[in-house]
Amino acid sequence: MHAYLITAQPSRWRRAGRWVRVCMTRLLIGAALLLLGLLVLVIRCLRPIVNVLATWAVRTELEISIRTGLPSIGASLGAHLTDAFISEFHKGWDRKTKEGQPS
Repeated sequence: MHAYLITAQPSRWRRAGRWVRVCMTRLLIGAALLLLGLLVLVIRCLRPIVNVLATWAVRTELEISIRTGLPSIGASLGAHLTDAFISEFHKGWDRKTKEGQPS
């Protein structure tokens, strides 16, 4: 008698379980991609609205500062932040290591 290999084929229940598992995985990934796409759409749609609101706020602040004669707080803070960023950039750019090489 010759030796031979007996291979067990998956039953109907195993094949059905694998099919369900594959379909559920694909559905979950599709749902996640759909939610991510909706989130990106909402963010992209809100950006122009935020830009319009920011422009309106800046113009309102400028109008109030012109009428009262007081300096604009947003412009003052923006100028100070810009100066701070510039000084930090120059510090990082001009910094030398002990060997004299830029870091």
